[in-house]
Amino acid sequence: MMRHYKAMAVCLLVVSLLCIGAVVLRDHIKITPAVHIDYEDLVTLYAEQYGLEDELVFAVIKVESNFEADALSPKKAYGLMQITEETLNWAIFREGKNAAHAAEDLYDPEVNIKYGCLILSLLLNEFGDVDTALAAYNAGRGNVLNWLKDSRYSADGITIQKTPYSETNQYIIKVNKYRKQYGEMLGETA
Repeated sequence: MMRHYKAMAVCLLVVSLLCIGAVVLRDHIKITPAVHIDYEDLVTLYAEQYGLEDELVFAVIKVESNFEADALSPKKAYGLMQITEETLNWAIFREGKNAAHAAEDLYDPEVNIKYGCLILSLLLNEFGDVDTALAAYNAGRGNVLNWLKDSRYSADGITIQKTPYSETNQYIIKVNKYRKQYGEMLGETA
């Protein structure tokens, strides 16, 4: 009988120590998004070319596709940065080049990251504010132009405080959360 109590006491002690250890480790381990090294060179190249922070591009990719190069949304948005054919054509036109890309080319990480960075850059240059540019990236530039005229969504007509789309509001929050985490990982500030 005494052996049974000793065995139970040892088991309780071991379980207690494991629980304490788990709590201590939990407080010291920070869960952060993985930097996908396969795309790091492309992100750095095109972020620099278009004047963007690497962490912003990584965050958009994380939220848009979770780094799945073959992602396809129900709205026919392709690849890592989830670009539609219409948005691709707009970016090519704005770039002033005669590049010919089909929507399927957006499955190529280099094409996708290049044009995703170009689109983000164009939106940031137009709107001058990261959250407003992210709203345009997610919900469309035309929607944002309309929301900026509406005091329910923009107090100053320049920046978006919120949108009528909960998906877009959540999108901005998620991208900014990952942007901060990637900034910390990359040693930059978001």
